[in-house]
Amino acid sequence: LIFVNTVTDDGKSRVHNSFADGEDLVTTLVAAGLVPRGTAAPGKGQLAALVALREAAYAVLSAMAGRRKPGREEVLTLEAAIKTGLQDASFVFQPGGLTLAPGPLGGIHDAIALALFDLMQRTDLVRLRECKRCTHLFLDHGRGRGRRWCSMARCGNRAKAEAFRTRQRATAGQDVR
Repeated sequence: LIFVNTVTDDGKSRVHNSFADGEDLVTTLVAAGLVPRGTAAPGKGQLAALVALREAAYAVLSAMAGRRKPGREEVLTLEAAIKTGLQDASFVFQPGGLTLAPGPLGGIHDAIALALFDLMQRTDLVRLRECKRCTHLFLDHGRGRGRRWCSMARCGNRAKAEAFRTRQRATAGQDVR
């Protein structure tokens, strides 16, 4: 989900990337454990393909979070990326079980596609939610009726401050009469 959430919009636009260039994106992906250190930064064409994959994955996951049927084009884009990543993938046997890693010809695109494949197979994907304020997706593991925001620091505080100001204006309007 970290890759899918690499946008900095404050609304539902998904226009602005949270990374300035390919180097910045690789730094984010390395920190998230999605690609190994030393991964070469994608060029302009690769970066455009990664953004297209991100938006297709977002469309599918957002539809799943909203209990809607995803669009056919986005599903096909995601499916093609995952199939390509699986074709050249290497098996990695670990104490926790089998994982897939990009093969010798695979790069960032394959690593992301395989990570999305792993995400789609998680049993807790039923807890996938979309922030009510922005487009970030998250897995809600809390108790109660569930989270409404991606994080309190990013969107929750803003939403609560907005609601407070609205209540204050309504109260101020009643006092004038």
